[in-house]
Amino acid sequence: MTEDSRSNVPYGAFTALIIFLAGILALILRSRRWPTYGVHLPPPVVKNDKTPVSAILLPETMPTGNLPAPDDLTVIEGIGPRIAGVLKAAGIHRLEQLAKATPDELKRMLTAAGNRIANPATWPEQAKLAAAGKFDDLRALQAKLKAGRAA
Repeated sequence: MTEDSRSNVPYGAFTALIIFLAGILALILRSRRWPTYGVHLPPPVVKNDKTPVSAILLPETMPTGNLPAPDDLTVIEGIGPRIAGVLKAAGIHRLEQLAKATPDELKRMLTAAGNRIANPATWPEQAKLAAAGKFDDLRALQAKLKAGRAA
């Protein structure tokens, strides 16, 4: 029995196959979104915070207090929830921003989003009235409009 009792399978190839399969499994498990089942961790509790207020330096441009909520753009005749979403995605969140935009700019935004039906010709004018709080004038103007266009 002089024959070697070892297998003829190269162990290096076997080890490389195991490492490759482990890497594939790690990529699959990392990309999966695991359910949390409603478990929420409480915020960390800080006790006896002795940091003096004078040691906290804030930049001068940092906003203080609550940030203003975006305006409801659907108060404008001709703007529904879908078009309001398109305008917000384009960066128009406030009535003042809408008032400063030109109808051509608004039309380009809507066309880029695939909306070719809406006519934004009166939206800046309506937005100026709404931003200024002139809701009686806005209602009077909107009574003359149909879907944002002059009737």
